[in-house]
Amino acid sequence: MTTASDLLPPPTETAVARRPSDLRRFLGAFVLSAFTTLGLAGAAMLAYDASHEGRVLAGVRIGSVDLSGLDRQQAATALAAGYSAYGDGRVVIRTVAGDVSIAYSEFSRRPDVEAMTETAMGAGRAGSPMERALAEPRMALRGLELGPRVTLDETALASGVVRALARLELEPIDATIAVETSGIVTTPARPGRRFDTSTAQAAALAAVHEPDAPSEVVVDAVAIAVPPTRGDAVVLAAKAAAERIIADVVVTHGSKTWTIPAATVQGWVRLESRADRSIRVVVDEAAIPVALEAVAKSVVRKPVSARYMVGKNGATVGAIAGKDGQRLDAAGTAAAIAKVLAERAQGAPPVPVAAAVVAVAPKLTTEEALKVAPLMVRLSSWKTVFPISERNAWGANIWLPAKFINGTVLRPGERFEWFRAVGPITRARGFGLGGVINGAVTEPTGAIGGGMCSSSTTLFNAALRAGLQMGARTNHSYYINRYPRGLDATVTIKGGSTTTMTFTNDMDHPILIRGFKVVGSGGRGWVRYEIWGVPDGRKVSIGKPVVANVLKATTITKDVSTLPTGVRKQTEYPSDGMDVSVTRIVRDRNGHVIHNETYHSHYKKWNGLIQIGI
Repeated sequence: MTTASDLLPPPTETAVARRPSDLRRFLGAFVLSAFTTLGLAGAAMLAYDASHEGRVLAGVRIGSVDLSGLDRQQAATALAAGYSAYGDGRVVIRTVAGDVSIAYSEFSRRPDVEAMTETAMGAGRAGSPMERALAEPRMALRGLELGPRVTLDETALASGVVRALARLELEPIDATIAVETSGIVTTPARPGRRFDTSTAQAAALAAVHEPDAPSEVVVDAVAIAVPPTRGDAVVLAAKAAAERIIADVVVTHGSKTWTIPAATVQGWVRLESRADRSIRVVVDEAAIPVALEAVAKSVVRKPVSARYMVGKNGATVGAIAGKDGQRLDAAGTAAAIAKVLAERAQGAPPVPVAAAVVAVAPKLTTEEALKVAPLMVRLSSWKTVFPISERNAWGANIWLPAKFINGTVLRPGERFEWFRAVGPITRARGFGLGGVINGAVTEPTGAIGGGMCSSSTTLFNAALRAGLQMGARTNHSYYINRYPRGLDATVTIKGGSTTTMTFTNDMDHPILIRGFKVVGSGGRGWVRYEIWGVPDGRKVSIGKPVVANVLKATTITKDVSTLPTGVRKQTEYPSDGMDVSVTRIVRDRNGHVIHNETYHSHYKKWNGLIQIGI
C-alpha cells in the first residue's frame, strides 16, 4: 500500500529547513485555492437562487403538499387546497343534560396559509453562503418537510363554549309561599345548573390547535349544581306556622262571646321575607279592628252626664249624678288577639281573648255639676211668638227642637251644631210637613220639619245675647217680621246641602241650654231658650239694625182654578226687600273687646199673593 511517506524522500540528518519564502508561497496558494473554490460555490449558489427568485426552493414541502419551484401565490393556493379540511368539523361538548356542538367555522378554524407560505418561501435561504451551498443540493435531493399550521379565533371559540353551555344551564328556583283564598299555597324549590366553562374552553382550545385534530373533537363539561336561596324547608316551616294561626278566634266580655271565623283570621296573615331569605309569618294588627265591630256595638255604654236640678224659681239648685260609660278599646283588643296568634304560630293552643274596654267619662261629671250649679245664673233668654198652622206642623216642628235641646250642656270650648243637637228630622220622632221657601214661592207643606227656623232663630238670639262665640248663621230669603231684623237664622237640609247654625262655649265653665214651649190662645204659641252659666263679667252690646236699599213689596191677586169659585186664599205675605246690618260687641270684665262682628243680611222683595177661585 502506498502512503504519503512513500512519495517523500527519506529524511536525513543533513536536511536543510525550509525557508520562510517557501511557506508564504504555500499559504498564499492555499488561500487562493480556497477563495477560488468558494467563489465557484458562491457563483453556483447565486445562479441557483437566481433561477428560484420568488419561488420555493426544490425539495420543500409542508406535510404532504410539495411546493418545489412554486411562487408565493401558487404555494398559498396549493396549501389552501391541500388543507381545506382544517375548516371542516366541530367541537362536541358532552354534558349530563345532553351534547352541544360548535362548528369549526364558528371560530374560524382554517389552515394558516400565510404563515406556511412564508415558512416555505424562506426554507433553505438561511445561513452563510457555504452553508447554503452545501444545504441546497442536499435539500433538493433529500427534500425538506415542514409541519402544517392551523389558525383560529380563540376568543370566538371561548365565547362559543359559553353560549353553547348557556342553553343547558338552569336558574335555581326558590320555594314560594303565598296566602290565597284557598289557604296557604306553596311551590317547591328547584336547584339550578351551571357548567365548568373554563375547563371545557381550555380542553377544546388545546385539541383544535393541533393540526391533526379530528373532524370531531369531544370534550366534557362538568355540571355544577346551584342551590336556591330559599329551600323547601324554610317555606314548609312558614306554612306550618301560618296554618297554626289560621283558626277561629273567640273574644269574650263577661258572659258574652263572639267568634271571628278562621277565614277572617286568614286575611290578617302576612308573610315577610327577611334579608337572609327566611320567612316570618306575622299578623297585620291594623286589620283586626274591622272584625270587632259586633263586639264594639255590644260592649258600648253611653255615659250619662250629670244634670242640673232646677228650683221653682228656675235657678239651678243642684245636680243629678252622672254615670261613666264604656267603649271597646279596639287597639288594645287587637293587640291582645295578635299576641295570642303569635303564640299559636309557635305551637301554643288556641285560647279565648278578653275584650279590652275603657271607661268613657260623661261630658259633665257629677263633681263638676255640683261645683258649678250653685254659681249658675241665667245669662240670656229669647222668646219667639208664632202662629200655629200647617206651615209648622201645628207647632211640632218648633217645639220638638226645644224639647230635644233642653238640658244640653256645653263644656268650655265645646261647639253646638243645630242638627247634631236636634237629631234626625223624621216623622218617627214627631216632625211633620211644614213651610219651606223654594225659589220664588213658599210651599206651606213642602218639607219635613219646615218651620223649625222659628226655633233656630230663637236659640241663635239667646246665644248671641249671652256673649258666646258665634259660628254659622244664614238669614232667610225674605224678612219674616216675627224675627229681630237682621238676626234671623234659617236651618235646612236639602239634598246633600246643609244650612245650619252653630256657636261655641268660650267661657271657663259649662253652660246649660234650656228650652221652653207654650201653646197660647188664639192659635198662637211661643218658644223660649235660656242660656245658664257662671257669669264672667262679659258685657254684650247689640246695635240697632242699619237698613238700606229698601224695595217696597205689594200684594197681588191671581185667579186660579184650584179653589172654589169666589174663594180667596192668601198664600204669600208681602215683605219689603232690604239690606240690614247689625253689629254685636262683647267686652270682658275689664272692658276689652273679645267679640266684634257685624251681621249683614240681604232680604229679597217678596210680594204678597192672594189667590181667587174662578
